[in-house]
Amino acid sequence: MKKILFGIILLTICGSLNSYSKTKDLNNVFYCFNNAMRLPNAPVGYEEQAKLAKRLGYSGIAGHTEDSYFELRKALDKVGFAMPEIYISLKIDSGVPNYNPQLKALIKDSKNRDLLVTLHLHSELYKNNKEKGDLKFEEVLTDLADYAAKYNVKLAIYPHFTFYCESIDHTLKLVKMVNRPNLGAVFNLCHFLKVEGQKNMDLQVKKAVPYLFMVSISGADTGDTQNMDWDRLIQPLGKGSFDPYPLVKLLKDNDYKGKFGLQCYNIKMDCEPALTQSINTWNGYKKRYSKEKH
Repeated sequence: MKKILFGIILLTICGSLNSYSKTKDLNNVFYCFNNAMRLPNAPVGYEEQAKLAKRLGYSGIAGHTEDSYFELRKALDKVGFAMPEIYISLKIDSGVPNYNPQLKALIKDSKNRDLLVTLHLHSELYKNNKEKGDLKFEEVLTDLADYAAKYNVKLAIYPHFTFYCESIDHTLKLVKMVNRPNLGAVFNLCHFLKVEGQKNMDLQVKKAVPYLFMVSISGADTGDTQNMDWDRLIQPLGKGSFDPYPLVKLLKDNDYKGKFGLQCYNIKMDCEPALTQSINTWNGYKKRYSKEKH
């Protein structure tokens, strides 16, 4: 009788552990881009902006350019809020890299603070000769990645419509050329819709997942997205006819552990209602994902 009772208890415990191990949690960092704080009626000053985003439930606010980093970092630290990512321009003109000397300073200052530096790439000189341009970018990206590794800082290439690197395929090519564990890629929903459209999104996402450090999302519309303007491709989360949830689910089901950033460029809604709409939608995604079949 004792053996039977022991067996029942053991099966119950194993079943509970198995169920726990298969819990589906959308627990990734979810922060707002810095452009959220340029929406109409946004709070004035970095501290007030941080307080709003923190109160609403975001994981942090992104930085924007090297020049504002230290002031923003000081305000975020005072409020007790994170800077998950910073958006930086990397240029190669006249055959040599041209970036703000503050870049390495902010990387050093961010030691062990889980900062992701996203790099949008530019080069008028090599825009029509990307075979040669890629070699130049490989050189500077390798140097930056090796420097950042000393401070436990990650870098990611940010594909952007009309910039030197605008597609996910080009992004992945550069990441593989550099071949550093702290250099990855960004999947940028609005720019993907503008550059490549919806047709092969699932395939491209699955291909990119092992290299992704950040995914930017927003509300958007479906249809001929390559010919849409930004007001249709960037909306508060939960607005527009395109549902980002299947994208989020696809990423999570393929073991994506990186960050999600909320793209807010040029949204016309007031700042607090727009951010409230988006965080409420994100929280809905979290509940929805937790109920998915194991």
